[in-house]
Amino acid sequence: MRNQMLNFVCLSLLVFIQICEIPFVKSQAEAEPCTAPNGALGYCLIYTECANLTHWRQQNNLRNSKDVEKMFCRTDKIHICCNHTNPYFTDPDHLSHLNPQGLAILNSMPCARAQIARVSNGENAIPGQYPFMALLRYNVPKRPFLCGGSLITTRFVLTAGHCIRSDLIGVRLGEHNLSTEIDCVGDTLCLPPAEDYVIEQKIKHPNYNKPRWTHDVALLKLDREVEFKVHIKPICLPITPLVYEYSNLPTYYTIAGWGHTENTSNTEVLHHAFVPHQERSICQSIFGPRGVGITYDHICAGGERKIDTCKGDSGGPLFAAVPFKEFLRIFQYGIGSFGLRGCGGENTTSAAYANLLQYMPWIADNIANAHVYLNIPGIIFRNK
Repeated sequence: MRNQMLNFVCLSLLVFIQICEIPFVKSQAEAEPCTAPNGALGYCLIYTECANLTHWRQQNNLRNSKDVEKMFCRTDKIHICCNHTNPYFTDPDHLSHLNPQGLAILNSMPCARAQIARVSNGENAIPGQYPFMALLRYNVPKRPFLCGGSLITTRFVLTAGHCIRSDLIGVRLGEHNLSTEIDCVGDTLCLPPAEDYVIEQKIKHPNYNKPRWTHDVALLKLDREVEFKVHIKPICLPITPLVYEYSNLPTYYTIAGWGHTENTSNTEVLHHAFVPHQERSICQSIFGPRGVGITYDHICAGGERKIDTCKGDSGGPLFAAVPFKEFLRIFQYGIGSFGLRGCGGENTTSAAYANLLQYMPWIADNIANAHVYLNIPGIIFRNK
């Protein structure tokens, strides 16, 4: 009944705006910016200029008539907040919406270069191959590492909103093999030991909604500055137009983590694998019947050759190599969010990842507003 009512409201809205006489049409360059109900940025346009009008419900996660009303950006009920039409990343001009200080901080990070290495079905990674990988420590006996994350600056780790719990107490960086204190390649080449940090602040996205698995994003502010080393470096975030241009190009992403493998408990060694990019409709067909809406807040990936993120991999990055600053560097596109039970088995299905580009304004704001003195070459900030 609820869905029928929502469909009726949406249909009534479409009929209403289609019979209105439109006196003029503004170009996108002249339109005012606005924010859609799902938090995505857009422009206030007359409905005839909004190419994705028919996808309102899916794109904006519309649940009731009040959500439909929020689409209007003027009192005339003709102008709507229209997102862009890129099927995954709805705002090609997203850089202009980023906090300048936050953008400068991210741009100053010596983020990880891509290493040429074969990635297949859940193999062990090379020690130090993914220096941005983080382990989240919980106050739980025997197996304290229950989620993953990614280092993005000298003070922040990015993870999933559902990984934020009261018993989350710390972050480990520079880890590879949980069963050894020192990780080595052969007998002579060894990495420095892993480093543990206390969490100073947990920042969950204000619109995180667990029942609907939307806005599944969080930041962890560490208790002290991270000194970058050979095995501890940040991952690149989408802060360049080129990343947007590449956003629909990856046929495969890479995933990494210490989560479960098929029919086993968590692994001791960092694993990595390729997962295929999938159309969002694939995840909608999987999770829709289970009451979970897949929207523009999600990336759909995986479902091939028993490869999947699993319990323990939540919060970890979904990433791909993109040219940046004269090198191929690793850029994060998503955050491990949810999948089906029985991951990695014969009937492996695609999983859903938080769509990172949707949350870059929120991330940049929080980084810029951190209550720390920032010491970045060529940049002087003194935040309160």
